[in-house]
Amino acid sequence: MLPSVYQPPYQHLQQAIEELQKTLIGPLDASRVKSAIATLQTYFQTEVWNLDLQRLEPELQHRLQSINVEIDKQLRLLKMDALFLQAARQENTLQQRQQQICDRLSLLLHYCNSVLAQ
Repeated sequence: MLPSVYQPPYQHLQQAIEELQKTLIGPLDASRVKSAIATLQTYFQTEVWNLDLQRLEPELQHRLQSINVEIDKQLRLLKMDALFLQAARQENTLQQRQQQICDRLSLLLHYCNSVLAQ
């Protein structure tokens, strides 16, 4: 079980991802999405990535490290998706980029849920 001291950073990350998902529902503002993704990535790097996992059981420690690596990778890809979204000019391309971002956010939520369900 994940000790309660480790839960708040993941809960905050989860809430931030959900908020970002909401910004994709209404009229699309690519620069706002890009900014929100940068904020999300900064939060992850400073608050989640730097968590001291050494006090956890080895199996749980390894699992969290693996999930954190995947979250970091998805956040970096999300940043690239935001750049492509901002550069898109055709409606079809905008929709594809928007869907790509939504899919990646869903995956990130899955990782957060997985951690919090431990």
